[in-house]
Amino acid sequence: MNLISILLGLAMEYFLGPLDRYRNYTWVDTYLSWLEPKCQRIPAWDGPVGVLVTMAIPIMGLLVLSSLLAHISIVLPYALGLLVFVYCLGPNIDTLLSHYIQALEGNIAEDIAVIEGQLNLKSDPHKFHGDQIITAVLARAHDALFAVVFWFIVLGMSGALLYTLTLLLLTRTAGSRSGYAIAVEELHNILIWPTTRLLATGFALSGSLVDTLEAWRKVEGDTFNCSRQVMLNSGLGALQYEETQQEDEEEAKSRYLQWIREAQALINRTLVVWLTALGFMTLGNVLS
Repeated sequence: MNLISILLGLAMEYFLGPLDRYRNYTWVDTYLSWLEPKCQRIPAWDGPVGVLVTMAIPIMGLLVLSSLLAHISIVLPYALGLLVFVYCLGPNIDTLLSHYIQALEGNIAEDIAVIEGQLNLKSDPHKFHGDQIITAVLARAHDALFAVVFWFIVLGMSGALLYTLTLLLLTRTAGSRSGYAIAVEELHNILIWPTTRLLATGFALSGSLVDTLEAWRKVEGDTFNCSRQVMLNSGLGALQYEETQQEDEEEAKSRYLQWIREAQALINRTLVVWLTALGFMTLGNVLS
């Protein structure tokens, strides 16, 4: 049933257009502003216990709501799961990249700045770095789509909400070295360990297998701290990215646009690979 919800959710994004206007997370700030003053005096709060409590309350509330809806109709919990999945998805990366390409081709500076801000991309308007845009796009695709799909499959709507809340807390605690912030970072590292490697595997099947595996092999570091680098290196390998020295700005821009389209195509192919694998697993009763 989770696979059907995923397919319906992705179809809604495709046919209804980006649903970003419905993804309002201001309630998280309100919730944390209410919770933190009540719990900060507790010694165990500044660490994993605090993060656990922060996550548990909204997730338990969601499960209680699902249970209440199940008493009304068996269909309502599935409808709730679909809504939560769509809500937890980030901005549609395919649409975002299409708009970015149009803005670059039309030299629309304002749109370019907005989209680069959404991609957390800091670029020089007169220099075009293919590796920067590729890694930014792959990181956004992981956070906004693939990781949400994975945890929705594994833990249902609770998993999707867990991952989204973790990302929001990671942003909120960025730069802090408190015990709470470290616990959030560790939770994030745990959650992305399987997703980044499965995504890298998808890149290998969707792009250059040999180059992907070679790029993956070159990543060094602690297994939980290098997950994102595994995914990014694998994506660059799958695209067979090679840095080129280009003096002409128009030529550099053309090459930059080409890499955006290549990354966009890789993400779409990888999504097809994932959904196909999930379909076979469902048919084989591996997934419900």
